[in-house]
Amino acid sequence: MDTSDAVKSLQEAIGKIKRLRGQKIYSSDHVAFVQSTGLELGRIFGPDSVVSRNFNQINYSFVGSFFSNPWDFETERARKNQEAYLMGLDLAEGILLSAIEQLQKHGADEILTKSRIKLGGGRIFISHGNQTLALTKVERFIRALGLEPVMVIREASQGMSVDDLVDKKMNECDCAIILATADDNVSGYMQPRPNVIHEIGLAQEKLQNKVIYLKEEACEFPSNVRPKVWENFTQENMEAAFEKISKELRAFGLL
Repeated sequence: MDTSDAVKSLQEAIGKIKRLRGQKIYSSDHVAFVQSTGLELGRIFGPDSVVSRNFNQINYSFVGSFFSNPWDFETERARKNQEAYLMGLDLAEGILLSAIEQLQKHGADEILTKSRIKLGGGRIFISHGNQTLALTKVERFIRALGLEPVMVIREASQGMSVDDLVDKKMNECDCAIILATADDNVSGYMQPRPNVIHEIGLAQEKLQNKVIYLKEEACEFPSNVRPKVWENFTQENMEAAFEKISKELRAFGLL
């Protein structure tokens, strides 16, 4: 979803509010509005974002006590519920207007990168070189956690170049795993493939701190690459790597 699509979606939601003002609380249209708009905000900003939480916490009915003559009680309660309902719609409109302002100011890509956590199982971009035993183990481990590993080599090209496909798929993911294996001998040192080096920079730009670095013991990062903290592994022993993946995914809110 790009910025224009996200803005259009929220503008359509605002357009529904005018019609809802003439309806009763929890009409079928009102329930559909609350549910569909809440899901859309979760898709754009992330279900744990401030925008989504504020919208989902709107109370459309009166909460509290009041004094009334017994014969006027039901009438007064209906009036207060209607007031609360209209106030809730006002709050919803204000939140949506603010959300549109944030999208127009920062753009959907930046917002999705920094705050999105998917409503289903998360998607994990795996940057790798050669197809190794370690890659197979990581892929199976991610699936066992109920998450979706995303590897460009497994994806349809959609008529795109490899670089464009990597860019697109990384935008659609919640975090990345850098699997740096000893694939190339450069001046006597074993280094990961060039695509992995490139994707480290791309992941740091797009996913900020949501990047997990795994480095094969025999492998060295080039001097111009500065991954933050990595976990070493061997093709035969991935135990420490799996522990790091689990720990980081919990920190990212994906487990």
